[in-house]
Amino acid sequence: MRSTSLPVSYEEIPYTVETYDLPPDVKAFIDEADRRCDAFYDQKLNKRFPRYVPSEPAQVYAALRHVTEQGLPLGETFIEWGSGFGVGTGFASILGYDAYGIEIEETLVDKAESLLDDHALDAEFLPISYIPDGFISYDALSGHDIVRDDSFGNQLDHPPRYEGMDLDIEEVDLFFVYPWPGEQEMMLKLFDAVAGEGAILVAYFGDRDICLYRKLDDDEY
Repeated sequence: MRSTSLPVSYEEIPYTVETYDLPPDVKAFIDEADRRCDAFYDQKLNKRFPRYVPSEPAQVYAALRHVTEQGLPLGETFIEWGSGFGVGTGFASILGYDAYGIEIEETLVDKAESLLDDHALDAEFLPISYIPDGFISYDALSGHDIVRDDSFGNQLDHPPRYEGMDLDIEEVDLFFVYPWPGEQEMMLKLFDAVAGEGAILVAYFGDRDICLYRKLDDDEY
């Protein structure tokens, strides 16, 4: 279990990495994403984005399918933090979510939009930081950390929102993130800070290392 040293308002949900016989559309989507990712590396384009590392897509799909089949998300809105090629966002679209990908690198946004368009999948990608207004990320001894931005003053009384979305972040039902190793704790703090009650986070930490979290109601902590 991963947790921050401070009291948190989320709980970890027991989960064992599962495998599924992939539906044909999911397998075709993964195969094409892998092909484009291989080309990305072959052309050494990854040197422009050294922090971009793809996940094991079948494991991500299995986790998202699991929380969906278990009825854990309260609704159908999904965000992928740091969406890269948009594979997790594509899975969410396949599973019936209103899917958004947050990715600050516009080149990767273009690649994600092309991949999903070619598979007739509906999703929206926003070329912005996943750190919303009202928060600051910074380098700490243990990696990256996040704090509230006091310069926003009373604006923090209003729920944070991403530019380009018509709903507050606390209205999102399901989040997915594959954080850089030094950002794992930061992403859990971000979920703790901005997610609404009952929201679910699927966090991919590495091969066969996936954790699920649920934001608690006020009377649960």
